[in-house]
Amino acid sequence: MLLALYHDFQSGRMAHATLLSGESGIGKKTVARLLAQGLLCRSEGERPCGACRDCRRFLARTHPDALFPAPAPREKTIKIDALREMIDALSRHSLEGGARVVLIENAERMTAQAQNCLLKTLEEAEEGTYFLLTCDQESALLPTIRSRCRCIRMQPWSGERVEKALVEKGVPGDRAKALSLYCEGSLGRALAMQEDASYWQARDTVRRSFLSVSRLADLPAAMQALKDQKDNGDRLLDILEQELRALMRARMLQEQDAADDFPALWQNAPPQAIRAVLEAVFAARKQKNANVGWAALSEGLLQTISEEATKWQV
Repeated sequence: MLLALYHDFQSGRMAHATLLSGESGIGKKTVARLLAQGLLCRSEGERPCGACRDCRRFLARTHPDALFPAPAPREKTIKIDALREMIDALSRHSLEGGARVVLIENAERMTAQAQNCLLKTLEEAEEGTYFLLTCDQESALLPTIRSRCRCIRMQPWSGERVEKALVEKGVPGDRAKALSLYCEGSLGRALAMQEDASYWQARDTVRRSFLSVSRLADLPAAMQALKDQKDNGDRLLDILEQELRALMRARMLQEQDAADDFPALWQNAPPQAIRAVLEAVFAARKQKNANVGWAALSEGLLQTISEEATKWQV
């Protein structure tokens, strides 16, 4: 789909509205920005050239024919006022005499009123005006918005591609390998994890507690590791789920190299055991939301894990 989009761009047959959707951190904004820049670029060669006056102004967000509806300062949603300003700008002629581009990143942040306001503009867009939208959750947009866009659903990156990109950015090989397993195909997420020291501390806690029990006798040491983690409980459960999902993928795809990154206890865990522990994590999260105490919740989860671990080690 991206290749077809590129061909349409190069041949001047871009749809008047394009929606790029998919997981956070897989490059949607990068693609949308390159397309927007390319539509404004005046280079006779490859576009965007990155060097012409139009490219430089787009990158600085000062190009008069590039519009960026976004949340107001200290706001989380894109409200109708931002769309009205956009419509007012579009009612005038292009200031540079070329294409006009509207780039709406995180389009799912638009309120219902803002989306309805955009809808009418999409229906009546003038030739030479292009709308580029990105979103993580396509279902958060009105069906009528989606139906008026060319929808490109970008896929997560492969683990190998993420690992290679991380190494090229200077991440050590072992760390790049681990990140490629846990980022679920999102380079952006992998980079954020790499820079977050607290993530690695929480991951170490998960491995010293939940992923270290193979029998009931291991529970006291694991409980001690979790003793003062009440305020960090949500993150520990998220990381535990993340690791179990990564292990499940490695086990189902028979990727032994990937499985080898996990604690030795879990490297030979069968899929049904991993699935059972995942279900226990989901149950623990519900208990936490129901205000069950962290000590009781974590002890129950540890007991379930030890019981499952005993089965595949017999």
